[in-house]
Formats: sequence, structure tokens, C-alpha cells
Amino acid sequence: MSAKKKIHKLSFELESDFRLIGIASHENDYRLSWAVNNSLGIELIKTEDLIITHPKHKIQIDYSMYNFNDDNNFISYHLISNKSEKGFLLPEMKNLDFVLKVSGEPDIDFLKDLLRELKKVNIIITAFFIDDLPDKIKNVFVF
Repeated sequence: MSAKKKIHKLSFELESDFRLIGIASHENDYRLSWAVNNSLGIELIKTEDLIITHPKHKIQIDYSMYNFNDDNNFISYHLISNKSEKGFLLPEMKNLDFVLKVSGEPDIDFLKDLLRELKKVNIIITAFFIDDLPDKIKNVFVF
């Protein structure tokens, strides 16, 4: 008699403690990061581009990215361009120029204040929370 094999499956959840804010602005990424820094009192700095491999065309697409870690409040900010020469990060939201990923432990009041301050920046046309993204698209922001 052969013994039955017991199969164990390992599962894990991807980071989901982040919120995305869509930003429309006609300015360059460095001007927007400077304005956001001044408005929010943070220090976004240019980092390596976010590189995504396009699922259909199998090409790599680079998106400009700035980041800041607020160690005192356990919050990270990533300002990512939605546009590249080769395509959009969020193709279903072509009207957005940038996405601000806010991760860590921000509460809803903090996020609402953050959005209110972003809307006051004179070079930002509009800013809003991006909700209800499919997991496939949301996973692009897990890094």
C-alpha cells in the first residue's frame, strides 16, 4: 500500500495598504515634484524609473518616478508618470498625467487632507482618489 501524499499550498497576499491618487497636470515631472514638495512639506526625489513589461507586446516601458519615505509617520510617497513614449501606465485613464501612490499607515483623514492640499497646487488641474482598480492593474503598483 502506498501512502497518500499530503499537499500543502503556500499562499500570500500582496501589499494592499496603499492608496492611489490620480493627478492631471500639464507640467513636467520635475516641476510637479517640486510643487508637491513645497505644498506638502516632503522631499520627493528622482529615483530609478518604474519599468513595466507590456503583457501583449513584450516590450519594456519606463515611467518616471520620484519617491519620499516619511519615516516619522511610516508613510511612503511615489509620484509616477502615467505617460511614456511607449504607452500609458493606466491605459484606461489616459486623462491622467501622474499617479501618486501613498503607502504605509495613513488614515482616511490624513488622505483627505493630502488630497485637499494637492488640489491647492496651482499647476495641478485636478486630483482624485483612484478606486476599484482590477487586481491585475493594482499589482503594477506593488513594489
